[in-house]
Amino acid sequence: MKSKLYIRTDGSSSIGLGHLVRCIALAKMLVENFDIHFACKQIPDSIIDEIRHAGFAFMRLQNDEALLAVLSPKDLVVVDSYELESDYQLAVKKIGCQLVSIDDLHEKPSFADLILNHTPCVSPNEYDAQPYTQFALGPDYALIRPAFLELARMKKQQTASGSVLICFGGSDSRNLTRTALNVVLTFSQFSKICIVTGAAYSHQESLAAILNEHDNVIHYSNISAEDMAGQMSEAELCIVPASGILTEALTSGAKIISGMYVDNQRFVFENYKKANAFISAEDFSEENILSAVEKYFSQQSSENAKLVDGKSGERIKKLFQQLVSEQNFQLRRLTNNDAEITYHWASDQQVRRYSLNKSTIHFADHVDWLSRKSTDPECIFYIALYYGKPVGSIRFDLHGEEAVISYLLDPDYHGQGLGAVLLKKGILSLCENTGQMITRISGIVMPDNISSCKTFERFGFTKEMEGENYKYTMNI
Repeated sequence: MKSKLYIRTDGSSSIGLGHLVRCIALAKMLVENFDIHFACKQIPDSIIDEIRHAGFAFMRLQNDEALLAVLSPKDLVVVDSYELESDYQLAVKKIGCQLVSIDDLHEKPSFADLILNHTPCVSPNEYDAQPYTQFALGPDYALIRPAFLELARMKKQQTASGSVLICFGGSDSRNLTRTALNVVLTFSQFSKICIVTGAAYSHQESLAAILNEHDNVIHYSNISAEDMAGQMSEAELCIVPASGILTEALTSGAKIISGMYVDNQRFVFENYKKANAFISAEDFSEENILSAVEKYFSQQSSENAKLVDGKSGERIKKLFQQLVSEQNFQLRRLTNNDAEITYHWASDQQVRRYSLNKSTIHFADHVDWLSRKSTDPECIFYIALYYGKPVGSIRFDLHGEEAVISYLLDPDYHGQGLGAVLLKKGILSLCENTGQMITRISGIVMPDNISSCKTFERFGFTKEMEGENYKYTMNI
């Protein structure tokens, strides 16, 4: 039976459709494994039709509390909204749900289990999150629709097509489409000008005269993702805002001109700019667009950096499956009866490969060590159970206000994301059992233990060298 996933988001001509578009993209990544329900207060009828046509359920909310009333602890919830406050996340967590926050502003405290933000150059320390929060940051987790994932996997041949695509999203309340079009029309080098507007665009009449006068200007309205990807793949230049459409445009291999015109685009704009993803048109004034197009023509042709690889769907599916796995994963305290199985794990060749102590372990010595650890007041030692079966252990050695982590997973369960589940459950248990006593968590990892390094980094631990190894630390 599929787990139930609720997606709480909104969109309209005034607030834009970007949240809805990326949430539909997320839903299509997860549809095979989840029963997906969209929950919205504001949404155009055309988007409701798209959601239902894709096979997802839809519920219209009269208020923010309406969704909370139907949730159960086994449900997963995705929140993608600039309007909802931290208290809403906390209310979802109190029900017992796993919570995912799509958050590219990082302005409010978060209680999410997972934070998604596909903007480049973002780090976990920019968020006010919880010790148990994992981070999926950067274009490796791009929330883009299937047609663009496919486009990203293709190798585009750079050709001088003289084609430019202009798109300012679903609503474009400021009619920047017309502003950009006015500028582009002054350049004879463009043999084809393609403008794409969305379902909520209300300025069609402003384009009518231009379309009648210029045969090389083509207007597409509310086209499918597949058609949009096709148009982008043919374009030599795309002019788009610093929103979700920028990430989709980056899959095309075309040169990009981008900018920002509302405050909530600032972080996306600045970070993609830092990554040299586009030529900047700053605030999309006619003067700045003109300067950007002139810069485009003056630059020597070169291949774009590949920021989006088309594999984000697989990465995101693994993270969501990990959240589901947590429901069947528990910790219990170590007992002396665990000597044999912990010896078996510790002696395994795969485990020994990444152990800091390479000495051969003898069973009698292991039993003595385990006995000391089990009665040591400065040691908190757990056995991990998955579907009731022991699958690993996690230990915290307490040194004043610092807890030093050591954990291992039965090699038979490697590759399932359970190492992250084990670390998260351990951190939660540590915080519950020590209260305010512990302010810092750390762990030592060998550099070639790539899986463990990635796990610590996804939880926002900072990395520094300690001798030949990495020391990961987190302040809590």
